[in-house]
Amino acid sequence: MANLMARRGRAGSSGGPAATMAALLVAGGAGALAEYFFLDRQHGARRRHMLRDRARAALRRRSRDAVRRAKYLEGVAEGVAYKAAHSLPGVGGHKEPPDDVTLAQKVESIAFRKAGVPKGQVSLNADNAVIYLRGHLESDEQIEELVRATHAIEGVNGVENLLHTPPAMSEGA
Repeated sequence: MANLMARRGRAGSSGGPAATMAALLVAGGAGALAEYFFLDRQHGARRRHMLRDRARAALRRRSRDAVRRAKYLEGVAEGVAYKAAHSLPGVGGHKEPPDDVTLAQKVESIAFRKAGVPKGQVSLNADNAVIYLRGHLESDEQIEELVRATHAIEGVNGVENLLHTPPAMSEGA
């Protein structure tokens, strides 16, 4: 019994002449049904045309789906390329220079901190990436340090120094 079960379980084993005959009968019956179905005098033409129309519609649908999928994957690829190019600052393109308001705020936060000078007596504005410093500071060293720190900031094309030290107070006044 075990020998018989082992023989039946083997891949590629045939069931013998009876199985071959059964397969031929099933295939022949399916062919006869298809012939009757499609070559019927009353409804065969309609059935053939419906089969043709459905097959064409399925092909059109698959074609549209393939185009839609290709466009989607193109967008995904563009997104990945954009993300890769812009993942590191300054890589993959030219960095836009900041506008004047942003540059003035950047100078105010960075240069004053580096120079260690108070913001209260100094006003600044930017025009075409040129920084204008106005007001007065306690010493010439503070003025020079602020101008140096302002020049060092990225995006600054020039510095117009209109700063001065406060006038010396006379003792008689």
